[in-house]
Amino acid sequence: MNPLRSLSAKLSLLTCLLVLSVIGLMARQIVSGIEEGLIGEMKVRAEFFARSSREAIFPKLDPFSLHFHVEEMLKEKVVTYAGVVDKDGVVLSHSDPTRIGERLSDPFSLRALASDRVELQHGRGKDGAPVYELTSPIMVGPRRVGTARIGFNERSLEDALRAPKRKIILIAAVATMVSALGSILIVGWLTRALPKLAAAAREAGRGNFSVQVEVRSRDEIGTLARAFNEMTVANSLLFRGLQEEKEKLANIFNDTREGLVLTDPEGRILLMNPSARALLGRQDRPAATLAEALVPDYKPKPALEAILEGSSRITPFELRREAPQLLILSGVADRLGDDNVHAGFLLIFHDATLEKRGESLSRNFLSIVSHKLRTPLAIALGNLELLRGDEKNFSPDQRKMLSKIQGEDEKLARLVEKLITFTAVQSPENIVLDRAETAPADVVDAALRGLELGPEAAVVWDAKEAAALPKASVDAFLLKEAVANLIENAVKFNPAPKKRVEITVRRADGFLRFEVQDDGPGIPGEEQPKLFRKFYQIDADFTGQIPGFGLGLAFVKSVAEAHGGAAGLRSSPGQGSEFFFTVAI
Repeated sequence: MNPLRSLSAKLSLLTCLLVLSVIGLMARQIVSGIEEGLIGEMKVRAEFFARSSREAIFPKLDPFSLHFHVEEMLKEKVVTYAGVVDKDGVVLSHSDPTRIGERLSDPFSLRALASDRVELQHGRGKDGAPVYELTSPIMVGPRRVGTARIGFNERSLEDALRAPKRKIILIAAVATMVSALGSILIVGWLTRALPKLAAAAREAGRGNFSVQVEVRSRDEIGTLARAFNEMTVANSLLFRGLQEEKEKLANIFNDTREGLVLTDPEGRILLMNPSARALLGRQDRPAATLAEALVPDYKPKPALEAILEGSSRITPFELRREAPQLLILSGVADRLGDDNVHAGFLLIFHDATLEKRGESLSRNFLSIVSHKLRTPLAIALGNLELLRGDEKNFSPDQRKMLSKIQGEDEKLARLVEKLITFTAVQSPENIVLDRAETAPADVVDAALRGLELGPEAAVVWDAKEAAALPKASVDAFLLKEAVANLIENAVKFNPAPKKRVEITVRRADGFLRFEVQDDGPGIPGEEQPKLFRKFYQIDADFTGQIPGFGLGLAFVKSVAEAHGGAAGLRSSPGQGSEFFFTVAI
């Protein structure tokens, strides 16, 4: 560090300036005092000069003696001229012989002749410089016989004050040197630990938190050093903990099989894990932005601009690549931060190609199977109707068998119809809604009319309250089927001999909400997230495994999402269940 920038140098400079200021003020006062004392001394000399000159004037003028007194006065310091005039202003003796016999009529002389005490007068000399004159009356008793005059100027005063000024300057120089040296020594002693603290701080800045400063003093510097040592210990523990957490996060981020991409709010890539590089084909081609990473290989759905500009916390997306072979990446974009501070996005995705292919195959399979079954079932039911028309030729057992066959065929036909309906709504984004202004009460009434619930089911339904709700633009057929699925499940999965089903329709927060509540056995918490999957039913040990495809709730979920809503449930074992779905209005 530059010594001139050190604390001791700055304090020394400040001390020197302070000392010089004090000495300057004191010197000014001292010089003024000396000057005033010198002038006072000159007044005394003027009086003495007047008394000594009186002997040479009275009773008889003695020019030689008078001239002697004038010459003696000239030898005094500061005095530049001296002279004696009589009571009428005529010069009797003067240091300038040419002025002897001259009658003085200038204002200085007239004032001096009129004054009966010592007078100090200021004026200007012939060269314009300030001059001073001291006059003292020469008295013999009460009678004035003359006036003694002494003159001096600024230069003579400066000459007289030169020696005191030199002493003052010498004292100031010595005091300044002593104060500067003392400041350097004292400040150096007080701040001797600061270089150690600075070096330790630099080490801590490099990550060496084991550094400690040995300072034994108990002053403020010592307190600072001890606080620094405590800080480094705390930082060491904190840094170690942060490193461990960082390693854990790095391991999770790098080792997970899910693709992870962290971006800023504008879509600039901040981090991308190895799985994401592999899925996006960016092992050897780094990308700076999401647009660069995806275009032109992938087609995002929704569009990348919609993902980046969206305000939803979670945005599902799909990336599709057709060549060189089909690759479908499915995931979500998590919008980080809150409503006030947008911190960026975390994209989480995986290879869903096989999953999408499986869905397509299952959808095609369901469609093919349902349509292939539909025709023979229709023929079988038609022939059964013909046979039932000739029941009189059958025995009672045969008629019973025909009725049983027809009932099972009709049940199978309803399942096939459900399959056909479900295959049309497996993907909510692909559903084409046939919207029309529909009363919510009509949807529920239509669903109830299409069901054969049996006498053991008691349906509670406030049709009047629902009729008060305004109409909504919805697909009435799909909503009717969704409500029918919920009501049928509430009855079918309730093993009680008497079953109660309560239906409610209401509006809330811009949505139309359909609720179906039962008094069945309830559903365990671990099973609830699985219920809206396709082909899923709860284990037989819990429900008795009611026959069915397990597509009803998946159908409800797809219909709700196609209408901009959602499906869900609330249930606890032993307390019944409430299934619901919402549609945006």
